Amino acid sequence: MRRLISLVVLLVIACGSGGGGSPRPATIPKPDLQVALAHEIFFGSGSTAPATIDVTVLNRASVPIMVRRVELSSPGMTQFEIYPIARDFRDTIQPGETKTVSVFATAETTVRRPTEPLTLRAVVDFEAEGKRWREMVITR
Repeated sequence: MRRLISLVVLLVIACGSGGGGSPRPATIPKPDLQVALAHEIFFGSGSTAPATIDVTVLNRASVPIMVRRVELSSPGMTQFEIYPIARDFRDTIQPGETKTVSVFATAETTVRRPTEPLTLRAVVDFEAEGKRWREMVITR
């Protein structure tokens, strides 16, 4: 019984402390994020196709920020989706600057001609002033 309680306590601690990272520093405004396909996805006669996804960041802070990691997925899609993917970066964005990073993914369809608009979720890890945090955007 004591072992079970220890496992439950460890699970609660792990769930409460993982994934989200630190909050954004109060001195840094939230960066503007946009996520979009760089080109239309063409499946041809196959069920998979390349998909280039551009993540555009506008640094509204007065200090440089760094894009450290981008995670992409397409939640809730029924006709086609992109395989979840994560890519590490070390791109610095100066104050007031806009920068786009591209992630090369693979899309997969289950129908002959998908008509559903693609929903994309991007989780972007940033770093500034020695602190790391995450921002998320969902777009259709």
